[in-house]
Formats: sequence, C-alpha cells, structure tokens
Amino acid sequence: MKKIVISTIPTDDRLVKRLYPVDGNALIQVDEPVYYAVNSALANNLEKDDDVKVILIGTTHDNDCVKKNINIFIEELNYFNKVGANISEAVITRPFDESKTNFRYLYESLLDELEEDAELYVDITFGPKTPVLLIFSVLQFAEKFFHCTIGNIVYSKVIFKPGSSEVIPGTEMIYDITPLYMLNSITNIIECSGSEKAVKAVKALFQD
Repeated sequence: MKKIVISTIPTDDRLVKRLYPVDGNALIQVDEPVYYAVNSALANNLEKDDDVKVILIGTTHDNDCVKKNINIFIEELNYFNKVGANISEAVITRPFDESKTNFRYLYESLLDELEEDAELYVDITFGPKTPVLLIFSVLQFAEKFFHCTIGNIVYSKVIFKPGSSEVIPGTEMIYDITPLYMLNSITNIIECSGSEKAVKAVKALFQD
C-alpha cells in the first residue's frame, strides 16, 4: 500500500526522545521512547509491501538544525520498520516567513508530492503553527482529487516547569486529532434547514 507521511521538523537542537502514552488510540502507542509522534503511529501500521513516502517540512536558518532532525526522523522510522517496507523521503524547506508567496510555495510543493490512493499520516508537533491550516487543506485536496484516505493526524505534548527546560513528569502525551480533522469534513457536507438543527446534529456526533 502507498503511504504518505507529512511531518513538520523542529529547527533547534533540543529534540528529545520521550516515552509518550497515547490519548484515546492505543493502536498507535509504542512502549518505548520516540522523537516523533507519527513514528509511534506508524510502528504498528507498516506492512512489508508498503511504499512509504516521507515528506518533511522545515524552515531555513543560518544555524540550521533541520538536516540533523531530518536524519533523526528517518533513523527512527527505519528502526520501527521491522517488516522491511520501502521508504523514500522528500524534504521541503522554506524561510520562516508568513508571506503569501511562502505559503503558496509550501502548498504547491505538498501538492506536487501527492499520489493516488495513498493513506496519509501527519505529525504537526513541531515548527510554526500557521502551516497546519495549509496542511489540512492539502489533506482535503488529497482526499477529493487523489482518492487518498487518512491514517492518523498526531501531535506530541509536554509541559515544562516554569522558567525551565525540564519537563513536568507525567505530562507527556501523544494526541490523535484525526477526529478533529474529520469534523471539518462533516461540517462541509452536513445539510440542515437551520442553524439550530445544524448545531444539534454536530453535537450529536460527540455523544457516546
């Protein structure tokens, strides 16, 4: 199966391997420390005949740690690739610039990497947060025009002690936010005669 992995990459030298429990989806949890949440998600979802394209998004800096952190990503994914799936990579780097030109470059670069009938995995933990909206738009484009499906959209969280780089024990967590992405898709297709009924319909989705 074709799998496409999209991950933002940190631009500093503070990437740390941590043991992360998973909130709500035990199928993407591994009982050992990881650097990247999406590699935890992929660990139990790789098959021998998978063709995995990894798209890594970083920013450019004078003292750039992106290349080092990209190598860490690939090494970690290869470690979890016990079944011998085929893995290739594509790297997209851009200035830390919120201009329209920059967003257009990133959007078009991601579209150029899409392939038909792929299963998509996304990690939005690191880097600037504004590209996350753009990535979600790319996912919708991929579903509609490339007939792709969504595997998992994840991010990892820690809470630091005030004024310190030390993590508060027990705050580590990987969140699978795929349902939040799906909620947007549902909003686009829901049909109701009025706003009150529409609100009730959406709230019903959260009921057990």
